[in-house]
Amino acid sequence: MSLTLYKDLVDDCSVACIPESGNVKSVKAAFLEKQNPFEYDADILKFAEGVGIPIWNGETWIQTINREEFTFDPASLLDTGNELEFGVDYWVYICLDGGNPEIVVSKNESFPDGSTAATSRKIGHFYYGSIRKVSNDGLWIPIDSAGNKFGSSGTKWQDNVTVGIVPNSIWDLKHKPKISHPGLVEVNGIWMGAFQASAEEAFSFMGGTNSLHIKSGKLATKYGAIPVTGSEGMNQFTFNEIAHKQGLRLPRYAEWLAGAFGSPQGEDGSNNYGWTKTTNTGRTYTGVGVNTSTGKRDTANGVKPYAISAYNLHDCAGNVAEWTSDYSIRQDSTSWNWQDVLGAGMGQAYLPFANGLSALICGDNWFSGVHCGPRTVFANYYPWYVNTGIGARLACDAA
Repeated sequence: MSLTLYKDLVDDCSVACIPESGNVKSVKAAFLEKQNPFEYDADILKFAEGVGIPIWNGETWIQTINREEFTFDPASLLDTGNELEFGVDYWVYICLDGGNPEIVVSKNESFPDGSTAATSRKIGHFYYGSIRKVSNDGLWIPIDSAGNKFGSSGTKWQDNVTVGIVPNSIWDLKHKPKISHPGLVEVNGIWMGAFQASAEEAFSFMGGTNSLHIKSGKLATKYGAIPVTGSEGMNQFTFNEIAHKQGLRLPRYAEWLAGAFGSPQGEDGSNNYGWTKTTNTGRTYTGVGVNTSTGKRDTANGVKPYAISAYNLHDCAGNVAEWTSDYSIRQDSTSWNWQDVLGAGMGQAYLPFANGLSALICGDNWFSGVHCGPRTVFANYYPWYVNTGIGARLACDAA
């Protein structure tokens, strides 16, 4: 490892003479990435050369500088244990315990075990879980086991899923989402939830009615969780509202399409490519290969083993449908008038009839079979509609 500690940078100009309390400097746009991300045979991270990171040690600002590119196995640098766990977000830290800078990897989002906030700085993140194998040409096109795009030689492209550090889940202090939210992956410059949104904190509504503002609650993005829907009283308005309170948002339909690209279409008679079988009776836990009774990974009996897109978004087909931020007008009537449909004290909507405004939903839900897929869109439901089959996926702009 090549990190070097500097307390005085007056004579050091290798990384643009970073002032002691200055911002992170990096020669490259991103300094942390997966080595050989499309070979899928090792989970090694690469730290770029030419990076300077200021750290507060409890008394003064000091600097760590990396002059040479180096690689490291994050499992060997865990603060606890010696192997990465499936379905878990990890944070990468520089720690100053003992006086020398060291890389430490932890499941803790605040600071690693054995360290403190004063002697560590979070510099990056990654998620360990399922990955769809895609082409190594920058196009992220699903491949079969012979490397053919959308091919069927050996393991066909729909089933060509593996496990490892998800390459587009990696962020660092120069290349990152606007907020540090677990479970995000990058899709063409937008950070999107790898999983349908679930509840980290229970939801309540002002006045006790779900047609009004959110009073309390918090959304999460994680593996093996039950997605939030109208069962918790949520509609498109309230999903939009709580997302913004957390520094997130709902994706647009075009963004959802980009993230869902390469996700296999659902099937009427199986749950291989999504929780879509027409005899399903309700939502289930998020993620690939999940046990429907426990929410844990189950390689023998887990459902939806291949329900993942080229950009590693899970459940784009089935489980629950997903509200987007896009709207449409339903002109089933031409009797335009003010409609009192937005909730008490929320104003009114001028529409061709009472439910004439639609918010686009995607993916469709648990019993829709072949209707579920990576372009599925439904333009019939109004944004104040509370429906037990409609949830959401979160998005975040880049910092």
